[in-house]
Formats: sequence, C-alpha cells, structure tokens
Amino acid sequence: MKKIRRTAITALQKLGCKDRKREKTKQEHGHIEKTAGGSLSGLNTQIPEDQMERPTNPQFFTGSHNSNDFREAVINNTAGNQNTNVAGNQEINVAGNQITNVTGDQIIKYESKPVSDVKQKITADMIASATPPVPIVFKGREGLVDQGVNILCQQGPRFLAILGAGGMGKTSLALHIMNATSVKDKFTGRCYFIPCELFEDAESLVQGLLHVMKLTMQENKSKHEVLFDHLQSAHSDLLIVFDNFETPWNHDDSIGVKNLLEKIAQRVKVSLMVTMRGPDGPGDIQWEKLGDRYGIPILLPVPAKEAFKAFAGSNLQSSDDSEAQIDSLLNQLDYVPLAIRLSAQHVRRVKLKALISMWKKGKTSILTEGRVPGRLTSVSFSIDLSIQIFKIERRTLKLLSAISFLPDGVPFWMKYLPQMFQGEELSFNVSTLLDSSLIYENYEGIKMLAPVREHIDLNHPISKDDVDQLEEFYIQFLQDLPENDMEAQPVLQLHINNIEKIFKAQISGGHPITSYISAVKKLAGFGRFVPVSIDLMDLILQKNKDIKEEDKVDLKLIRAYNLCWMGRFQDAEAQVMSVKECFNEEENISQSEADILGRCFETLQHIFYAQDQYEKAINMNQQAQKYFKQSENQWAQANSMYWLGDINYMQDRYKKASEIFSEAQQLFQQIENELGVAECLKKLGDIYSMQDRYDEAIEMLSDAQKQFETFGNQLRAAECLWSLGDLYRRQGEYDEATGMILKAQKQYKEIGYKDGVADCLWALGDTYDDQAQYDKAVDMFSNAQRQYQIIGKIVDVAWCYQRLGITYGSQGQYEKANEAFTEALELLKGFPGEKCCHGGTLLHFGHLFLDMKDFAEARRKYEEAKDIFYSHGQLEKEVNYCSEALSELDEAEAAGSIKE
Repeated sequence: MKKIRRTAITALQKLGCKDRKREKTKQEHGHIEKTAGGSLSGLNTQIPEDQMERPTNPQFFTGSHNSNDFREAVINNTAGNQNTNVAGNQEINVAGNQITNVTGDQIIKYESKPVSDVKQKITADMIASATPPVPIVFKGREGLVDQGVNILCQQGPRFLAILGAGGMGKTSLALHIMNATSVKDKFTGRCYFIPCELFEDAESLVQGLLHVMKLTMQENKSKHEVLFDHLQSAHSDLLIVFDNFETPWNHDDSIGVKNLLEKIAQRVKVSLMVTMRGPDGPGDIQWEKLGDRYGIPILLPVPAKEAFKAFAGSNLQSSDDSEAQIDSLLNQLDYVPLAIRLSAQHVRRVKLKALISMWKKGKTSILTEGRVPGRLTSVSFSIDLSIQIFKIERRTLKLLSAISFLPDGVPFWMKYLPQMFQGEELSFNVSTLLDSSLIYENYEGIKMLAPVREHIDLNHPISKDDVDQLEEFYIQFLQDLPENDMEAQPVLQLHINNIEKIFKAQISGGHPITSYISAVKKLAGFGRFVPVSIDLMDLILQKNKDIKEEDKVDLKLIRAYNLCWMGRFQDAEAQVMSVKECFNEEENISQSEADILGRCFETLQHIFYAQDQYEKAINMNQQAQKYFKQSENQWAQANSMYWLGDINYMQDRYKKASEIFSEAQQLFQQIENELGVAECLKKLGDIYSMQDRYDEAIEMLSDAQKQFETFGNQLRAAECLWSLGDLYRRQGEYDEATGMILKAQKQYKEIGYKDGVADCLWALGDTYDDQAQYDKAVDMFSNAQRQYQIIGKIVDVAWCYQRLGITYGSQGQYEKANEAFTEALELLKGFPGEKCCHGGTLLHFGHLFLDMKDFAEARRKYEEAKDIFYSHGQLEKEVNYCSEALSELDEAEAAGSIKE
C-alpha cells in the first residue's frame, strides 16, 4: 500500500504541476499577438497586477509657512482636525487679496484687508478659548503617540517636531502626547500649550507665554526679561507646545521668532514640541521628527473607517453595501483625517448613499463645516488659502494645474518633468509647491492627495496646450519603452492612469488619432493593462469614422485577443466574426486578405482553447495555417505550429505534441527567431518531464533557460529553473533540486512575481517532504499557503493544505492532517472545475482514514475521489489509483481489520 501511495503522490504532483501550468498558459493564450519577428503570439510573460510587489501607502511632507491673521478667533479641535469659527471680525487677512470659497449652494467671498498697524491685545481668555480639548475620536495614531511620549520622556530637554500636511491631525497628536501619564509625570503639571494662530511675531508670542505661565510683570523689567528669568530659574522640567507654528514662522518677523525659539531651547530645563506644516522643524534646533522623514502619514484604511463611523454617529446603518461604499469613499479621500471628518458629518443628516452622490457631484465643495468656512473647516478654503499665501501664480500655478490633471502625478519627476514641459524654473516651481502642502513627494515622484487634486482640477483646469504636450510626451514614452517586457511593465505601471486619462480626453475631443493607434497597439501588448487598452480601442472605433480600414481591422482583432484574455469569449468571437464576414473565403484573395483571415482563425483558436474546446481549436488552427501559407507569413506559420503543439500537449498527446514542437522549432530557426526556438525547447522539456525522460528534459530546459537569460526574459528563465528543480527532485538529487529552486525564487523576487515565489516555497516543501524532513516541509507549505492567500490564488491555497495534510499524516499527526484536508475541501467548493485537486485531496484523505482504521470513512473518500476523477474524462490513471486503494481496503476488511 505504501508503494501505491507514493506512486499516486508522485503522479498527482506531476498532474498538479501540469494543471497549474495549464492555467498560466490559458491566461497567456488569449493574449495579444506580437508583430512578426517578435515573441510568440499569445505568449504573455506579463505578471498579473495582483502579483506585483507594491510600495506601501504613500507618505508625504508638505510645505511650512502659513501667514493667516486670525483675529478674535475661537478654535475648537476634534479628532485630529481643528474647526475654526471666526467670531467678531470675520476676515482672513492675506496680503490684501480676496479669497472665494464655494460651499454647497452658496458662494462666500472673503475680502481681506491690510493688517492694521495697531496690534490687537491677546488676552488670557482668548488663549484659553483657542486651546482645544483632547479629542475624543482618535483612531490609528496610537503608535505615533507612543513614539512621541518616548522621545519627550528621555533624560534632559527634548525637542519634538510634529510635521505634515494640513488636516493630518498634528494638533490632536500633540494633545494626546501632552496628556500621556508619563509626560505629565516628567513635567509635573508644567506643560504649556500655545495656539500660535493667534500670534504673528516674537513680541506677541512672549505675551502669550506670560499668559499661559501666569507670570506677572515686574517693575523695571521687560516682558522678555520676565519670561527668561522664569525659564532660567526653573528647577523642574517644563514643556512648551507651539501649535500651528507656521503662522508666526511665516510672518514678517520670522527672524525675531527664530531668535526667540532658539533662546528658549537653550534653557536647560525646557523641552519643546512644535506642530507645523513643512518638511523640517524651525530654526537650527536638533528636532526629533514624529513619524518618518515624510512627517505624519495618512490614516490606514481600518482606523480611517473606524473614525468615519465614529464621526457619522448612530444614523449610519451597517450592511455589506454600506461597508463597500465607505471603503470606496475613504479611498477616494486618500484617508486624509480632515476630509474623513468633514464627509462623515453629513451622514448625521443624510443617508450614506446621498453622501456618495454628493461627493461625485460636488467633490471638495462638500468637505466643509459651518456657515463660515475657514482653513480648518473647509478643504476648498484651505487649498485656496495656500495658493494665496504662497503666491502660487503664473508658471507655478500652470504646473500645479498640470499635476492635478495627472492621477499618477509625475513619477521620477526629476527625469520626466523636463521632458513633459519646458522651463528652467521647474525645480524651483516644484519646491514652492512642496512647501505649500499642495503636492507631496512619493518615491521620487510628485503627487497630489485626491481632495487637493479634485479642487485644483475644477477651479484651475489645465490648458489645452499643456494637454497637447502631455499627449506628445506619452506617445513618445510608449515608443521608448524597453524591448524587454519584464523591464517595461513596471515602468509603464507608474504612468498607466495618466496615459488613460490623457488619451481618452484627446480622442474624445476629436484629436487626430493616427499616432494613437500605434500607441494603443503597444499598450495592448501588456496583459495587465488590457482593460485600459480595450476602452481606448472602443473610443477610437466609435469616435473616428474616417479611420483607415487597415487600422480598423488591426484594432478589432487586437480587441478580440484582449476580450479573450479577459474571459469574454462570446464578445471576442463576435468581434472576430465582424472582421471575417467582410471577406469571401471562396474567391481568390490577396496575400494581405489571406493574412487577415489567418489572424481571424488564429484568434478563434485562442478562444476555443481557453474554453477547453480542443478539437474546435485544432480545426481553427489548421484553417489559420492554410491562410498564413497563402500569405507567405513564415513567422505566423511557425507560431501557429507552436500552438498546435500546445493544444496536443494539453490533451496528453505527448508524442504528437513533441513532433509538432520540433517542426515549429525548425521553422523558427529558418527565420532566425531565437525566442521562438527557446519557447519550443521549453515545451519539449515539459513534455519529456511528463514522460519521465529526465536527461532529455534537463537538456532542453537548460538550453531554453540560457537563451531566455540571453534575451533578458527573467520570468521564462525562472520558470525553466523551477522545472529543472522539480526534475532533479523527482530523481532524488535533492541538493541540485534545492539549488535550482532557490535560484528561481531569487529571480522571481527580483522581478516582483509573487506567484513564482510561492511556487518555489511549494517546491521546496515537496523536496523536504521527499527526504522525510517533515518540519521543514510544513514550514515551506505553510509559507506558500500564506503567500497564495495574499495574492488571491485560492486553488493553490487548497493544494498547499492538501500537501500539509499528507505531510502531517506521514508524521502520525492525524488531527492536524484531518484539519488540513477539511480546509482544502472547503476551499474547493467554490471551484467545481478543479477536479484534479479535489479528487487528489479526497484520495489522500481516504489514506488518512485507512491509517486511522476508520475503514467506512476511507471507503467514502475513495469512492468520492474516483467519481470526481472519472467525471473529468481524462484522468484514467487517477481513477485506477482509486480502484487500487479500494482493493487494498477490501483486503484489510477481509482480514478482519475493521475497528470494533
């Protein structure tokens, strides 16, 4: 029985390997055909989007310096954002300019006035009113609070800077840090909070400090002397918190403010904490920054949703739809705390569905609170205020408008921005925008947060000339992509949303489309971006009636390939027939017409192949070859021959497939297409592997791997290494197997192919399991299972649970084995077509019950497995394994081994 089991395990391992390769090939098969002389038609070596390594959520720093003159201000703080209700004099003084803010249905204009020469006296009551309470709703910032508390509670004076964009919750962080128990213990009640939006210069800051410290003036002493005498004579540690420090820092008296701050910092008992916009803390003080080098990040999705629900209150009704709607809205808001609070407040008055509609129509105009918007109660007002304060005008404003038009921003801006726009001052303009908080740096690129982008795009739209320049840049950009698709794809990924938006805008606007056709064809060659290319092709075909017939046919057939790749088989077939019906196959046709008909039949072959309709696929392939011979298209003939071999391979017709691949290899050699030769070698290696012709398989796969390395195709090269590792494992050459698999894993990691990395973990698990190194095998299978779970490969997760069940069973850990097999079967309920994995799991589950002497359950599992294998139609060997297992079970029962 043990020998039968090991034979079945080996056979099912091979079958599982082929089954998974088949799924990858099916994904490739319907993919876009390269031009003659390029890589094989449908051989999509692109990595699916959900399998690429991705950077973490963007974090950013924003500009410093904000010179609002808030007079008689009453400021309240809630959960990371401050609500400013301007009382009395309802004006924001910004250098004599007028700011218009659109909120809801009303337009509110703020006419600023010159700052009065007579300074208004700041009272203790005004400071007390402007000092916010510790916010009640405070989500996702616990780690930052702990970091800040740890900094302040170290020995001696400490200098903590909380930096970041407006609306990120800097004040809330400062308040929570200030009110932490350990901070209170160190400073024993000597913590002083200064709301700096009330103070415009050093003199007023000194006055404010005297108020909060409750110091009285003394005869013959200035305010400055009273303050510093007090700080100098302090015997205990004290903490001063300067909140919104960008206000005095950006005022005319910035030198005086800098001198004051640095003198305070030199007092041995004084620690400082500042909150302000900008990448760096003020002055020459050695600040310790909270967060990372970009400052305070946006919220993570989970705490962002918790905050939204807390602000929305009891009116928010929870359901699957509402959860998805909240997730979508928060993503569109880029998880900015102020935007979250201002949007959530609407749910107290309207339904969530209505809020979603309001956001779609009004965008940032709904992100406001109260009848008199201010920088902390209206996102739009805050953005407009930044434009005024930082004098964003002329070329800088023009650049801001252009960036707002680009969903992806400008990746690697130092390289690409000068190619997009001309001008010697671009770097200075970018620097100004970074300081203003309107853009942020992200992995050497510059971007805008969604609320800022929506507002700028609406109120300061990009000029037509700039759109034209962006169009020219991206058409050239696509032409200049690396020939190696594995190198080109990650570069293209950074710009794909920009390309889609610009091309759609230009095509819809009736722009000449000649240059777009070649660009869209190039884009369609990347399976990852098929939805984008289909949308663009649809737009070209709809909007441009004068398109050349040759281009129209090309686009329709490319579109059919893409539809097939997406699994939209009926649409793909209909698209092909719309082209094919334009030609009379019975009449004499030209070479060009024959080539088009050949492409039509080849596309139909891909469509039927992807649906496992192999006989129809073969018929279409033969028709395609006939027309390609008539058109004298040698590359297309070789390519069709290759796919005919692949169809036979998938039907286990190994002898015939081998002959066809060898013929295709010769055709590719005749036209000097070395990549086609390498693909044929790889397929021949796969066939010899399935036939246990190890030496021949190793020779073929090694040659293919070397050629793929020469072409720079790391994905195919890594696949060859993986297959070689599997071959060595099956021969018991475990050191060689491990070495090959680890090399493949390294290459997969380098190109960010998560699926391949998981495949290698699985293969290492098999290698350790074959050597009875069960603990290592369990680690590998468990790691592979987690990787597949992350990237959504649920069937592969089930395969891993099956392998874990077998391994646990080999160790006599029957309970764990039972759990693993059960989990695998539960996952497979959603995939009724996965008969190989399903049947194999049941067969091994039966072995487990036999070992446990539960013969009745073993019989049920064997019979279920046999039925599933039989229903597949092409798994006769696996059906026989089940029959053999049942025979062994009969013998055990006859021998009286049934558990009483």
